[in-house]
Amino acid sequence: MFCAVKNRTFQAMLAIVLLSGAAAARAEPPEPWLKGVASAIVPGAGQASNGDYGEAALHFGVFAVSVYGAIRYKDKSDYLDADQRYDEDNNREFINKTTLRYDYAARLATDMTLYSGYAAYRDARARDNSGFRTPAPRESLGDLAMSPFSIKYLARPTTFIPLAIQAAALYRYKDSKDAYGIYRAKDVSERDLHVFNLTSNEMTAVGEEAFFRGFLNNEFSNRYGDNAGLVTSSAIFGLAHTGQGQTANALEATLAGAYLGWVHQKNGFEAGEGVALHYWINVLAGISAIHNGGSAELLHVQLPF
Repeated sequence: MFCAVKNRTFQAMLAIVLLSGAAAARAEPPEPWLKGVASAIVPGAGQASNGDYGEAALHFGVFAVSVYGAIRYKDKSDYLDADQRYDEDNNREFINKTTLRYDYAARLATDMTLYSGYAAYRDARARDNSGFRTPAPRESLGDLAMSPFSIKYLARPTTFIPLAIQAAALYRYKDSKDAYGIYRAKDVSERDLHVFNLTSNEMTAVGEEAFFRGFLNNEFSNRYGDNAGLVTSSAIFGLAHTGQGQTANALEATLAGAYLGWVHQKNGFEAGEGVALHYWINVLAGISAIHNGGSAELLHVQLPF
């Protein structure tokens, strides 16, 4: 999967450094990107700067509640730390209800920061797009959320060919001893995992594509040109991924980000097709991991395989 729940602070700070340097060199007021970065650090901050106080309160409220939930579940005695959750070879994972609920909250918090950054940038550019050579982002949360279910995107070769390759590869290795598997405690059903797979990847696909493509790829492409913008935004996307569990590692995510960024540019800097592709690639990987896992006791999964 492309999804990442760590390295958000590092990724945001790296974007700030690169954008600040470019802004200083050009001696231009960097208001749209500054508002985007502000909301990527504190959701709602960019919206407040835009004068959208109701939206600012909503973004910050969702973020605050989800962070509270994540902290609450992480403090429970049966929460699984990484050394309990993943085996030494990083191809088997154990999950219980508390940790699954933590994942929901943490995923919502991190993806809220990403979407909020994009939304603040989008709205700032909608107010004044003078001086930009790239088109202003226009896609709303609803537009992005519906993208994975749009025939317009799924019928495109740039979407269905990568999905077919992903599905074939997962099917080819589905019963391999090295295939990634998720093992669940007695308080987690297979249905619970499928629901999480379908819902959490919706948040991730929207949040990551909105921020890394809708914001960063657009902004860097405007500043440096399409090729340099693509390389820069893809590298930051790669650095935001840890490779832990089923998450892509930095190299895999950079290559995936380059393809998604190219599709983004090809589509006139619209992120919808990237959201659709990102979502279904993650969902297919999740279905495979659930199939390759099963029910298991924590004691058994904690032992080396």
